Amino acid sequence: MVQLIAGRYELIEVLGRGGMGAVWRARDRTLGREVAVKEVSLPQGLDDAQVERTYARTFREARSAARLDHPGIVTVHDVVEEDGRPWIVMQLVRAEALDTVIAREGPLPPGRVAAIGLDLLDALSAAHAAEVVHRDVKPGNVLLPRGRAVLTDFGIATVAGDETLTQAGAIVGSPAYLAPEQARHQKATPASDLWSLGATLYAAVEGRPPYKRPDVWGVMAAVLSDDPDPIERAGPLTPVLQGLLRKDPGLRISPDEAGRLLRQVARGPAPHVPAPPPFVPPDPGPRNVTLQPRNETPQPPVAPPTIVPPGPRRPPWPLIIPAGVFAAALVVAVVTVVMFTSRGEGPEGGDGRAGGSTSTTTSSSPDAAAPGGYRHYRGSAFVVAVPEGWKDDGSGDDVTFTDQTEGVHRGIVIQRVASASAGNPGDGLADAIEKMRDDSQYPGFKQEKFHRNVPYQGGSAADLQFTFTKDGIPARCLVRVFEFDGAIYQAILVGDQKHWDGGVPHYETFLKTLRKL
Repeated sequence: MVQLIAGRYELIEVLGRGGMGAVWRARDRTLGREVAVKEVSLPQGLDDAQVERTYARTFREARSAARLDHPGIVTVHDVVEEDGRPWIVMQLVRAEALDTVIAREGPLPPGRVAAIGLDLLDALSAAHAAEVVHRDVKPGNVLLPRGRAVLTDFGIATVAGDETLTQAGAIVGSPAYLAPEQARHQKATPASDLWSLGATLYAAVEGRPPYKRPDVWGVMAAVLSDDPDPIERAGPLTPVLQGLLRKDPGLRISPDEAGRLLRQVARGPAPHVPAPPPFVPPDPGPRNVTLQPRNETPQPPVAPPTIVPPGPRRPPWPLIIPAGVFAAALVVAVVTVVMFTSRGEGPEGGDGRAGGSTSTTTSSSPDAAAPGGYRHYRGSAFVVAVPEGWKDDGSGDDVTFTDQTEGVHRGIVIQRVASASAGNPGDGLADAIEKMRDDSQYPGFKQEKFHRNVPYQGGSAADLQFTFTKDGIPARCLVRVFEFDGAIYQAILVGDQKHWDGGVPHYETFLKTLRKL
């Protein structure tokens, strides 16, 4: 039976599916032409208000994208409502995506990548001039019709400066191509698109993304704290990649400078470029599902990060769990997509302590000697005592400390997550509890304790303790969120339940000795 959308668009075949719906090849009966129609699907379990907000945002963003008229941008023709939800009608471009070309051909020549980069940079400049930020530039969203590159899927773009309908509490985009500020849940800007452009060009010329890690959590941690993996094949493209992939958005090269460098490379390969090493097809690793072009065999989708529905406006805070505690190589803290947004009262109230953690402070100075069996760690804004022999990974105010004892899986994390204006720690944790119950990153989640008013550091903190299972290991986690040095921090103890009791004293000492520099 023929399915007709808005009495006009006849759906013919599915071109591909992604985390937020499917894209159909369709026929516009009114104008007698073929189009692409994006079917927007939402996660289950949303209430009516959340559905309404999300659909309103989709309509708003589709209308924003429809303002863009540029040969390097797939045109949005229409956005219609059918069965109470939005469908986005777009130009149908019959071409392979860049990620498909990379998977088949391997690393592309620097000159070809530079030409692709120039087309994408021109398209992004036009979008930014119209105050539209793409937010998901990646190889899967770059189509390659003959002789040019076209940027598609502005379906999650947002109008810069207008956040009345933006999603709160969701990582939107592909982790390997997400700018560091987006990974920290800060506002996406044109500079964020430039970072993602750099990551896309890196993947094209190197044959792999700039952060190749075994899972999505490792990728997110690397985006936040590591330099990109070594550049081996880019040759003359190296300066532009390095300039675009600077973590500080204020230090990234400008579009004009990027264009100048890309044009130099596109004119011809630089002389005496060393031959690259033989290409080894990369493990695709963690990535979002890419919508497959027509006549391509769709690959089994990899589950994208959980999209948390929109909530009332407030800057979100990420909850971090050190996944390395549950791996053989005890390494980095990782960012999940559990977010803190403003909600009402949590599932429990009251005052007190969670999991036996202390709620008092000491009067020692930052330069006081560490307790026996401990050493001082100095971050950029604090000093704290950590157990001797524990390994620290990270830098500044975002560090994971892991116990190196064989057979023991436990660690402590500290992270600066937001400015002090982000809101009340108790409200944030209360909301996180509700989201973690249904989050696949916390299988078997069970809340044990929650206290929203815990005296700490001269103010009020919030504590949460819960159990879950990680890689088949029964685990427990204790989180304290608090205001410190004009910002919101969180300190986390996580470990396997077998060795939990031995880790609690270390966490108590950690909290007692945390001091400003």
